[in-house]
Amino acid sequence: MNNLNRENSIWLLLDDRDGNCSQVLGIEQALNIKCIKKKFQYNFLSRLPNIFLQNTIAHIKFSDRKQFKAPWPKVIIGCGRKSAPIGLWIKKQSNNYSKYIQIMWPSYPYKNIDLVFTPYHDEIKNKNNVIEILTAPNIFNEKLIYESYNKWNNKFGALVSPKISVIIGGDTKKHKLSINHIKVLFKNINNILIDKGSVMISSSRRTSKESLIQIKKEIKDFKFKTIFWDVKDNTPNPYRGFLAHADLIIVTGDSVSICSEVCSAGKPLLIYAPKDITINKHNKFHKLLIEKGIAKYLDDFKIKDLNNFIYKPIYESENIANIIKNKYLI
Repeated sequence: MNNLNRENSIWLLLDDRDGNCSQVLGIEQALNIKCIKKKFQYNFLSRLPNIFLQNTIAHIKFSDRKQFKAPWPKVIIGCGRKSAPIGLWIKKQSNNYSKYIQIMWPSYPYKNIDLVFTPYHDEIKNKNNVIEILTAPNIFNEKLIYESYNKWNNKFGALVSPKISVIIGGDTKKHKLSINHIKVLFKNINNILIDKGSVMISSSRRTSKESLIQIKKEIKDFKFKTIFWDVKDNTPNPYRGFLAHADLIIVTGDSVSICSEVCSAGKPLLIYAPKDITINKHNKFHKLLIEKGIAKYLDDFKIKDLNNFIYKPIYESENIANIIKNKYLI
């Protein structure tokens, strides 16, 4: 290949899923190298399994395909199953000059991917190109937490301690976060705080209308100072401020990404994961965090144990960035 068709750059594959993009951008931040962002959306072909897509960009909207052209990058980073065929297509066009880094297990084909970072709870074993990680990479680190603390200090700084942040997910493809689940969640929060404290609550796009109504009912009966932010509110998202100011964070167990961000913030993590809505893969993830002393189940925690709930933050983005640097950029 003509060297003019190559460049010493890094391409980031940024699709239409915020969770995928957050993981890729977290690695970019940790690399501390200016990367080229390739934003795109998928078409109906993206529903096909990767075994049919192989190495192609046919499942990208036609208007977004023209950005994928020479000179080809040294490294490509993508996240999620659908990104793998794109990375493999770029690698093929570059005559294997480009190295493709995949975050999350892409299923087949995977052999021509240079590195696949996949969580331990996926249990992908005996693959030469697979490196297992504990949590999902993200943008949270000590600097971001410090900046977020200062940014939101006027709103949350004076709240009475212990300050609890509650990040509520919602319905998934197979399970529904019910009104009863919300009732049990708030009963547990009451039992933890006992007589004093503050609560900062955030919903998500997956939180159903019924759950939101129940959350508001529960808040009315709270004797603690409570701040509730609904994802539908036309106000700045305080999520980073919630994480930065919290003494303790409660997360519904349906989101690996949010649990991972709390781990990067280094905050005590309580997982609310009722058995009837927790899939097996998430259950394995929660148990790994608990075994390592990073998290506890919500109903196993007493507020008197808070001062002993300390662990070293998990900076998975930095771990991945260091491997990429040492293998392909030095």
